[in-house]
Amino acid sequence: MSAKLHFCDARLAEQSDRHRQISARYDLWYSLNDLAAGVLFVIGSVLFFSESTQTSATWLFLIGSLLFTVRPAIRVVQDIHLRRMPPQ
Repeated sequence: MSAKLHFCDARLAEQSDRHRQISARYDLWYSLNDLAAGVLFVIGSVLFFSESTQTSATWLFLIGSLLFTVRPAIRVVQDIHLRRMPPQ
């Protein structure tokens, strides 16, 4: 690839079959992380309807928020990993 690739450039994942394979794994982790965060927020929301489960709901919201913070970290690690791989 002759053009300079910018941070998180989608073309980085297309440099080789190995790049595509590694990128697909990161995409899977990204999606699973999003799903887990969403599920925790939905369960936390339901738990907030009862005063007796509000503490549990608060913890689920906190964990869900942390998972949403992990989202960009997954992309950064993916980008670094793909850039360190030799183009084929």
